[in-house]
Amino acid sequence: DVKIHFALLAEQVVSPRESDCPRRPSGPLLDYTGDFEAKLEYLNKAGVGDYWLYGFRGAEGTARDVGLLKIAKAKLERFGKQAHIVCEPLGHPHGDAAQDPNPPGKGWRCRVNAEGGLDYGTCCLDERVLRDLVAATKGFRDAGFKKIFFDDDLRMSVGHGRVRWADTAGGCFCEACMAAYNRRNATSFTRADLREIVMNPEKSPDVLEDWITFNCDKVTNFMKSVNLPGLQVGIMVMCLGNRNNGIDLAAIQKAVPDCLVRVGEGHFNDALFDPPEGKATVIESIRMHMAQVADVSRLYSENTVHPWPEKRPENTAKQLLLEVEQGLRNIMLMPPQLLDSPAYWEAVAAVLPQARAIAAGK
Repeated sequence: DVKIHFALLAEQVVSPRESDCPRRPSGPLLDYTGDFEAKLEYLNKAGVGDYWLYGFRGAEGTARDVGLLKIAKAKLERFGKQAHIVCEPLGHPHGDAAQDPNPPGKGWRCRVNAEGGLDYGTCCLDERVLRDLVAATKGFRDAGFKKIFFDDDLRMSVGHGRVRWADTAGGCFCEACMAAYNRRNATSFTRADLREIVMNPEKSPDVLEDWITFNCDKVTNFMKSVNLPGLQVGIMVMCLGNRNNGIDLAAIQKAVPDCLVRVGEGHFNDALFDPPEGKATVIESIRMHMAQVADVSRLYSENTVHPWPEKRPENTAKQLLLEVEQGLRNIMLMPPQLLDSPAYWEAVAAVLPQARAIAAGK
């Protein structure tokens, strides 16, 4: 069967009168007003059964209030829903110091690119970051959550627009990472040396493979470290993401055999989704990652809108059908703004019978 999932904030589920736990401000694009119960009418018609509450958002730098998350979880369960956690662990890179000159978390360091510049908005996956995120994951596990997804900023490279960024090896080229790589491989490469190898992969394929493996091991080790007893963890793979981006699905699944995997992605708005090549990229990414994960029950889509609201509701519905046609059965809808946009849910509800018929082979 087709299962509909939705990622949102605990503040959207729990009103101020229901809890005095600390709340994050809503921001200009979110509305915390209105009763969640009233919105369940159109959410239920769209078949939403699982809700993923944001537990850690890299841009905020800290875990969200566990008390509020527990109250949201209990409320959702009273309505017969499942409640899980989704995290944005490392902060989405944007490359613009004017937008945000600081790394996401306190005491964290921005990732350094091959040119020696900073990848603003994201960070180096070092021991401090790993320690902080494992601690946050333990907090969510101890609060009773059983499933946690880590969003696609859990990677080692930056993607921009329609560029096939997955074709070029990334990584963090900071001094600490360079030193760790050289110690591991008994080498003495400079950043300039490695940049030359990354940009011209045919020159030193063995060195390039060592660099790619070094970066993949960081992400795999992260997934292994957060795979705590009592949890099922997942990684939301970037569009066309592969070992060049630090994402080694074979290694991750070996380290975490029941790992959840989000596939597809990269089709956030009408401009990206409408052209035939946009849909072709979605299909390519889904098939690429599905081929590496044998158990379809562990696979999820991402059906999102960015920038908000530049994707028509009918395109959200069309994308859902495309994902189901490709074999996906867990459809994850984002962003939180969807909660107050019934037109999207009405569009999903309208095609849900067709999606279920496709899944049933009718």
